[in-house]
Amino acid sequence: MSISKSLRDLSRLKKITTVLFKLELGFLVERLNLKNYLTFHKKLQKEKFQPRIASPKKIRQALEELSGTFIKLGQLLSLRPDLIPKEYSEEFANLQDNVKPFHYTIAKHIIEKELNKPFREIFETFDKKPLASASIGQVHKAKLVSGEVVAVKVQRPKIKGAFEADIDILYHLAHLVERHMPELQHYNPTEIVKEFERYTTNELDYIKEAKNIDFFYNNFKDDKRIKVPKVFWDYTTKKVLTMEFIEGTRITGVKDFKKFKSSKKETLKNIVNVFLTQIIEHGFFHADPHPGNIFLQEKNQIALLDFGIVGMLDKELSMGIENMLIAFVEGDRNLLADTFIEIGLASENTNIAEFREDLAYHLGSYRDLPLKEIQTSTLLYDLLSIGRKYQFKFPSNFVLLVKAVATIEGLGRKLDPDFNFIDFARPIVDKIKEERTSPNYVLDTLKKNLFMLKTGMLNLPEELIKTLKSLQQGKVKVDLEDSDIKRFSAEVDRSSNRITYGIVIASLIIASALIMLAKLPPFLFGLPWLGIVFLIIAIIVTFFLIISISKEERGGENGIT
Repeated sequence: MSISKSLRDLSRLKKITTVLFKLELGFLVERLNLKNYLTFHKKLQKEKFQPRIASPKKIRQALEELSGTFIKLGQLLSLRPDLIPKEYSEEFANLQDNVKPFHYTIAKHIIEKELNKPFREIFETFDKKPLASASIGQVHKAKLVSGEVVAVKVQRPKIKGAFEADIDILYHLAHLVERHMPELQHYNPTEIVKEFERYTTNELDYIKEAKNIDFFYNNFKDDKRIKVPKVFWDYTTKKVLTMEFIEGTRITGVKDFKKFKSSKKETLKNIVNVFLTQIIEHGFFHADPHPGNIFLQEKNQIALLDFGIVGMLDKELSMGIENMLIAFVEGDRNLLADTFIEIGLASENTNIAEFREDLAYHLGSYRDLPLKEIQTSTLLYDLLSIGRKYQFKFPSNFVLLVKAVATIEGLGRKLDPDFNFIDFARPIVDKIKEERTSPNYVLDTLKKNLFMLKTGMLNLPEELIKTLKSLQQGKVKVDLEDSDIKRFSAEVDRSSNRITYGIVIASLIIASALIMLAKLPPFLFGLPWLGIVFLIIAIIVTFFLIISISKEERGGENGIT
């Protein structure tokens, strides 16, 4: 078995080397020390190994020719502009996954084996010719014996083993890149392969995709704007996915929007609103909304397909996304920069001050333009590029969201040259701001902050003891400049004042609540209006505290205007 695997890997490496050489990427063969896999007469063609730039188009062509796993790797990288330069991720978005379909009898055998039933007991009709064929599987239209028209996705035979073998090769190539091309080490080739392995493992399990579809279906089943296919779980396994067949026209193939009782603007508004609903309300979004996955149905209803790649947002990341939306709509570059830094995770080597300066400089290039006139995706890609330069690591779900926004913006501009994502997002932002000023939101935030304050105060003695012990044992290194100490002292003063105000506000609110709830005799200051007075004082103090914080944040300590 080991000899067989070695021979297979050797054959694949020869294929990779030959493709690179043919596409005038011989210098990569040379630098990766793969020359021994070429035939003797090719090794003698010295001009083929001269250094040159590996253009995105050439790399994309190589991935297409190697097909299968390599196309899937390129498609993943097209969704992750944080991992590779923008020009490569954009070129990889053009990768075509057109693979020759496997025979109908093979599909039939896989279905019967997976569902453990004869074919005739499952389907009344089954189209032998697939609707689409890709590297992982193909889709057939069929009709269940119960009468429902369905789309049946069938996984290719032995595809898992083929992918695992190619992933082994990719790890080998990643190690070669890290060893022989040190200038590319900061792209972390091995980490990219690990991310791809995780992504591929998920895509090879149709149960996971079915769960994604089910989640979307339940979220939107009462929403007239969108149609999500229903999963037929009795006919779904890891290798077979059966779902409702979606009628409609691919969005880019619509010639007359009036036939669908719509217009380009109304359809785009629908697409953007549905996408923002996924982000703001559900925290679960379709991460690959390219034109091939969006169909238009009657009455301006859109239909989403292919839920293999989705993104999930926790509360903290959702709050950051909301703040970025507000920053875009209102043109608040300070808020945009601060939120971007909060979302990213700096490495130990990151110089935050230098990063802020670079960020301010790039945002300054947009100074003369209102943000609504800037392509959202262009600005977000610029921010990711700066983040990569300073070794920031961003949550993969945030990057998927950036790519999804870019995809929708590209679709919008293709349908309507005047399309502006920010204009369409404005009503959603107004709704977010309105909710944030509601009494319930304010009270919930106050409860959360009081809880955090209480927890912090309770843990403070323990944390101080730990810090003192670390100082005694020499485990803490203090390296501060005078300016750092002054800035730190000023921040401590401000924080102390805010905590004091917070405690006063909390005390007034608690006192107000106790007075209004207590049934005291009138002569004992138990009058209800006294509680109301305390509450009004708390609101006034809170108002001034918010103004103070706002002024400090807008004071431009980071120089971004």
